[in-house]
Amino acid sequence: MIIQVLLVAGLVVALVYALAQRRRSHWVAGAIGLASVAGIVLVLQPEQANQLARAVGVGRGADLILYCWIVISLVASLNLHLRIQRLQGDLTVLARQLAVLSPTPPSTATIPLPQHATANQYTSRDHWTAP
Repeated sequence: MIIQVLLVAGLVVALVYALAQRRRSHWVAGAIGLASVAGIVLVLQPEQANQLARAVGVGRGADLILYCWIVISLVASLNLHLRIQRLQGDLTVLARQLAVLSPTPPSTATIPLPQHATANQYTSRDHWTAP
């Protein structure tokens, strides 16, 4: 009984997170929301997992949940890998554009101020505050 309360609480937190993220990514929010609702149902009615497992040809509900978790984890890992690769490519393009715009040797490189800025607008080494 205690484990059911803990699992449902964790799945409700995941569901709230999914609802909060629906503007940023409909697919991710939908997948998390669907998995959370399915998880809540299966936690509260564990026999449903066994019936569903037998219907798709798996021996036990716990095995079916494990297989689904593995597939979901692999898809999430692939998604993260592809996003990281895209971001690295974007960062490379930005670094190249910056290098072309300000070709200074690394030993004398400085962070250029916007034309309307003054040196006293820096609050720390790299943070510029707007006038």
